[in-house]
Amino acid sequence: MIQAELETLTLGDETMHQIKRSLLLIGLTAVLAAPFVSTPTNPTSAVTVAAKTTKSVNRQTLAKAIKQTPDLNPTSSVRHFSFRTYYSYFTLFNKNYNVQRMSKPTVFKHHQATVYVPSAELRETGYVTAAIKNWNVALGTKVFRIGTATNHTITVNMKDGPTSADGSWDGYYQTNKVYVNANFYNNANYLPAVYTDLTGDKMAGASSPNSAAYQHQYKRYWTAVITHELGHSLGLDHTPYSNDIMASEFESAGSDFKYTWNDYKIVDNSFAILTGKLSTRDINRAKLTKSIGYW
Repeated sequence: MIQAELETLTLGDETMHQIKRSLLLIGLTAVLAAPFVSTPTNPTSAVTVAAKTTKSVNRQTLAKAIKQTPDLNPTSSVRHFSFRTYYSYFTLFNKNYNVQRMSKPTVFKHHQATVYVPSAELRETGYVTAAIKNWNVALGTKVFRIGTATNHTITVNMKDGPTSADGSWDGYYQTNKVYVNANFYNNANYLPAVYTDLTGDKMAGASSPNSAAYQHQYKRYWTAVITHELGHSLGLDHTPYSNDIMASEFESAGSDFKYTWNDYKIVDNSFAILTGKLSTRDINRAKLTKSIGYW
């Protein structure tokens, strides 16, 4: 969910509140998704069963291994432990890699969620399908698949969200529901303003919403919004790195945040929210949350 410092931008004759250097956040998570988000919860029962018969490493050994990995990036060196290790020390992984359970336990069945799009407007664009493909290809498995009105575990829908300086968002995830803010989605001035705010450049086709250039960036952006929110369903919280699909401008240290940050860490002048590409860090964290039992 987008939650950020806001400023008022004037676009032609229209003045609107826009997001200042902000990617997608899941703001108000503790309120919206408790207890699945606000309070760290144990991994799935399947992991619990496995933990009873699998040897665990000690905390000191684990902490040393974690310390040797790149910032917020659980490389393969910390993704080979036993189920019991992940079950016993899931709070340590949460803290060091900005992860935690965000979905209801019933969302993922055999590591797969079924997604339904009630909004015909959103369904016909193919953005949800593209976001699903992003994760499936990156993880090399069918994590998400398209479902129906009677057979699904996650919904992706449009909602008239706030646009004022207090609590506006592009999208947010709540236990098994993704919402896209229709008021920003349908505002032709919104995306060009965000693009300029992030990059300092004018977006190609900014003044021509029907142009191929505008539509190309529009598809990338809203696909990235949905990709980000599906990332939350996998248990991924935010990072400060601009090239992560899960990036955000600021966060405060907590049970699922390693440290406080107040600005992006710009990587290669790239913003994943504009490119729609997942980083190695996004992918490794998703692989970790699978091992922990969050999906």
